[in-house]
Amino acid sequence: MDSSGGRRLQTTETSLAIIDAVNEMGEARMSELADRLDLSTSTIHVHLKTLLDQEYLVKRGEQYRLGMKLFHLGEGARTRNEWYEIARRKTHELADSCGEEVTFAVEEYGRAITLFNVVANVPSKGFQVGRYYYLHNSAVGKAILAALPETRVNEILDRWGLPEETEYTITDRETLQEDIERTSERGYSVNDQEAVEGLRSVGVPVTAPHGGVLGALDISGPLYRLPPNEELASMLQDVVDELESELGVQ
Repeated sequence: MDSSGGRRLQTTETSLAIIDAVNEMGEARMSELADRLDLSTSTIHVHLKTLLDQEYLVKRGEQYRLGMKLFHLGEGARTRNEWYEIARRKTHELADSCGEEVTFAVEEYGRAITLFNVVANVPSKGFQVGRYYYLHNSAVGKAILAALPETRVNEILDRWGLPEETEYTITDRETLQEDIERTSERGYSVNDQEAVEGLRSVGVPVTAPHGGVLGALDISGPLYRLPPNEELASMLQDVVDELESELGVQ
């Protein structure tokens, strides 16, 4: 989440803001983008033409949408690391053995992003792959927070805050800090309906080969079906130990 100081290009920022806006809107007309970003249509037009030429957007009638080139780049970002295949395999193995939904996520710029999401007995690549979410109310997120230095945790909370997504979401820092300390002491995190009502999840952090936190694994499921937290944590820890061993974590 660190950003270097110095000169920044406003034209580049505008093009990226357009991509973000199209992503959030699903599809958009030029006039809608101009209104949303408070820019002239002539300025938007130049950026849209450039993004179309570079294949980052596509146009259908008067509507602009994200181009598949972004999917290609995202897949490249996901697979660029030497631990990709090991983490992918272990995520699938855990989902098969526990019979629930398993997620592997990493932290980037203060949020978690799902790299693998596997639902037991469902032949899909995971509907949450590529999804960003907050750290303070997810099991993978809280597991990651517990493994980060306090200064980094404060930087993340300063940037993103503690948005309330359900009535169970922790929304003050003191309570969250107590939760992070409990997570650190017992070795696993718990998300009890803090992001989605009726859903509980347990997470365990994964150490990177050269130290620090690589990401986290969690198991999720409906409250009525999941076994106790300690049992889920034990299953997770066994897989994390195997994953870290294959990664060469000392």
